[in-house]
Amino acid sequence: MIYERLCSVSARIPPFSTMGARRDDRDLAKAVRFLESRIQVSTQGVFAASYLTSILILISSFIVFILVNASILVAIPISAIASAIAYYAIVSYPVSTMNSYKLGLSEEADLVFEQFILVFQTGGTIFDAIEMVAASEHPFLSKVFQNMLSQIQSGTPPETCLMEFAKNQPSDDLRRYIMGILSALEKKTELLDLLSGESFEADMTLRQRNLELESRLLVVAALATYIPIMLTLAISLAGHATNLMVLLLAPILIGLNALLKSRFSSQFSAYFDRPNRDNVLFLHQSHIVAEYDEFLNFLMLLSERLHSGDTLEVAVQAVRDDVAIEIQKLIDPVINAISWGGKSIEEAMSDAAKMALGQRVANMINMVSVMCAASAAEAGDRLSRIAARLVKRSAVAKERESIIAAQRLKVYLLSITSSLVLGLLSALSPFLFIGSLLTEGPIWSPGALSLLSIMPLFATLLITTVSTGYQNTSMVGGRRPLLMGVVCGLLFWASFMLSSAILGLEIV
Repeated sequence: MIYERLCSVSARIPPFSTMGARRDDRDLAKAVRFLESRIQVSTQGVFAASYLTSILILISSFIVFILVNASILVAIPISAIASAIAYYAIVSYPVSTMNSYKLGLSEEADLVFEQFILVFQTGGTIFDAIEMVAASEHPFLSKVFQNMLSQIQSGTPPETCLMEFAKNQPSDDLRRYIMGILSALEKKTELLDLLSGESFEADMTLRQRNLELESRLLVVAALATYIPIMLTLAISLAGHATNLMVLLLAPILIGLNALLKSRFSSQFSAYFDRPNRDNVLFLHQSHIVAEYDEFLNFLMLLSERLHSGDTLEVAVQAVRDDVAIEIQKLIDPVINAISWGGKSIEEAMSDAAKMALGQRVANMINMVSVMCAASAAEAGDRLSRIAARLVKRSAVAKERESIIAAQRLKVYLLSITSSLVLGLLSALSPFLFIGSLLTEGPIWSPGALSLLSIMPLFATLLITTVSTGYQNTSMVGGRRPLLMGVVCGLLFWASFMLSSAILGLEIV
């Protein structure tokens, strides 16, 4: 990994390693320990890399401005800003990466808690519970618990491994559960007497992000469309529309748009669940969401039958006609395998889990089987509680898609409007030169304008417009981002040609 290598190299360069060793940041140290299963860095290396990168960016950007004959009064502040941004990006990367896992850890916390309860109810040990979580394919958590197993085999007590992990991860819910588990083991009390099993932080974080979603989405889309407009005005006023150096702005603007899009997509996307790895990888999220919602209804019906005294085999067959087609596709093979295939309910449920579209449903199917193997009646009570809180969380999570759908049209209109405005500004560029106000007129006369004359500006804006339309559409989950990019490019071209004709400018 580039970041890991950069930190490793920087930590060995004397001036920067010394400066990095003097710095102390509690959040960064926590993030470094949390991410040690992914990247091997130290706080000293991170600070050393930030100092090294910021100085290199400061020097290189200043040299670039000097080479293009820019004023030193312009080069100094812009280079300093670029240096500060580079420093912040390097230092904040581990912390922001750790925080990006916070919602996922909170969402998985209650399921992990249920798994520990299952193991303890069936007479298992804490080592057995860690093994179950490690094998459950939780995002990030299973990898961490696999590392715990390696540490335990090396002689570290499992309680110590759990305690260390609880201290160095961002989810308050998961920390609360792990501390409760360790306390229950020490005092030999029932886990359900200590904790409710409900993940409050996940619901709160989802609501907070939904409130932030609309404003952040529009800010990202606005920056991606308004910055090219501002640069076009600046280039035109400075009279650099014919300068070939303008072409260098195209990759910069595309990269900026990609950076903004990635930041939005990683934290505020409509992504709901991972496709089941044993299933089709390219699957639309709407299908996974539909299956998940119907499975929660199935859990409620199933919990009622189990609570009334039915076994899992009887309960599955009894609720079959009351569930939607998405769930019938999963439980019909279970019924057939039990009735005609001679399989046990555990084997049949395991096969059904492999057929699920989403990983959440697959994990819960396996959990239902394990719960009922311990006690079907108790499983009915707990499944009803789990289903109730997951229904509430599902509704909160799907608000994200509703907000994005409502804002999708705004982003489309913003991209189209930007294309039209950029086409108009590119046609006006010969007349916007500030020097024309101090002389006898524009540096180009009507009728003498050639497209080749302003080709650098025209090509830069055309490429940027196509890229902006494509990336904005991808950001909001549009179905045909490439088509939207082409449409924006054609609108820019048409706006340029129409504006040129109205202004009396002949395109040779």
